[in-house]
Amino acid sequence: MKKSLMIVLALVLSLAAVAMGSTVLTVSGVIALRDEEGVCAFTLDELKALPATGYTVTDPWLGSRNYYGVAISDLLAYVGVPAHAKDVVLVCSDGKEFTVSYAHVLEYPIILTYGTVSGESVRALPASQGGPVKLVYPLHEYPEILDIYPADNWAWFVVGVRVEM
Repeated sequence: MKKSLMIVLALVLSLAAVAMGSTVLTVSGVIALRDEEGVCAFTLDELKALPATGYTVTDPWLGSRNYYGVAISDLLAYVGVPAHAKDVVLVCSDGKEFTVSYAHVLEYPIILTYGTVSGESVRALPASQGGPVKLVYPLHEYPEILDIYPADNWAWFVVGVRVEM
């Protein structure tokens, strides 16, 4: 029941954010491109304007999916992260946080997905699948990543990225 309520709440918030063109993701911490509040905010359209990548993966919660989004490494290059950064913390709408090593972000094409691919079109990632933004690991190409980041590290409803030293 609690999970259903969270999904409904996230869906309502997601639809409101998309409808208003408001911020769906903020990047903070040790970054060069920041506003007066110390963050770089992105609407969904602004995320989609960054270089995109996608792959098919067996999502541990949803099965085989074709995800499409921005590689975290590309997002962080855009906002300007120092080479000696240590961790990337993904912050979810429910306050949960998931940490990914900055070295792994550079080594593996870990993405923040905002869509699923069906045929030749990309559809928005629905809240029922963790959208509008969700953390996805490239398990098919790099199965060893599951030993580093188990299924519980697939962050749903990502609203923030914080770079730490």
